[in-house]
Amino acid sequence: MGNKADSIKRRHPLESLGVKMVRRGDIRIERLKDRITPKVAFPHKHDFYQIVVVHRSTGWHEIDFTTYPVKGSQVFLIKPGQMHGWKLAKSSRGFVIEYTEESFGKNLLGNLRLSQHSRLVPDHFKIPTGNDIFSEKFLAMMESEFLNQGDNYELSLQSYLSLVLLEALRVTKAADRQLGENNDVVTQFIDLVEEHFQEEHLLEFYAAQLKVTAKSLSAKVQKELDVSAKEYILNRCLLEAKRMLSYSDLSIAEIGYALGFDDPNYFSRFLKKNMKVSAGKFRKTGKPSQT
Repeated sequence: MGNKADSIKRRHPLESLGVKMVRRGDIRIERLKDRITPKVAFPHKHDFYQIVVVHRSTGWHEIDFTTYPVKGSQVFLIKPGQMHGWKLAKSSRGFVIEYTEESFGKNLLGNLRLSQHSRLVPDHFKIPTGNDIFSEKFLAMMESEFLNQGDNYELSLQSYLSLVLLEALRVTKAADRQLGENNDVVTQFIDLVEEHFQEEHLLEFYAAQLKVTAKSLSAKVQKELDVSAKEYILNRCLLEAKRMLSYSDLSIAEIGYALGFDDPNYFSRFLKKNMKVSAGKFRKTGKPSQT
């Protein structure tokens, strides 16, 4: 298996990318022009959050099989585990901000950590005209704090990133979602699915782990994510199957086994029902055209 298979299997850590090396738990901001060609070949996935603020560029950016034309001012937020790749003009201007679950030593937004709020933000959105927080001037000040590392610079970077994420929530209206106990349960559910989807497909397992009834969990997930809890679990399996079909040389049966489907025929039917094409055809025609 080649580089693509390695990319699908591994979540590359924060310290493996970037121009200036950082430790896990740090917050990094760098110029987009210095990150056009990544140290790890595309497509790949991270174990950290990456915010790409584009002020000027042309090209495309693909995140989990959705390709976005890059033109004008826009923002991408890549979450841990998402497959992505881009082809951007060398003249591109903007910033890349990166952080992890451990980047915040305390809650700056109430009961939930900022990394949890990050999950509410869409993968892509346009920057409104005249916006100050996503402006080059504001992000250049954040970059200066990162480069100079003066007294209490970690807290300063947390404050800058807090404003960036709050603005992302406002711009995308994601802040309109309920951010109380209900969302906390859903966040825990998302974490559990990410950890166990390859071996646990039953809603009852996740409900038991969260000490709630399956009916209650399903209602909370439906309210927050607009899909049932069962659908969310199977959609996560489907996404991973698409990744493995596109970026690995494993057989369809091997992919099924890796995702906890013991019956290859059932797995093939599951894929065809949800992808609307057979797994073999998706592998031939459903791959992203970019390499």
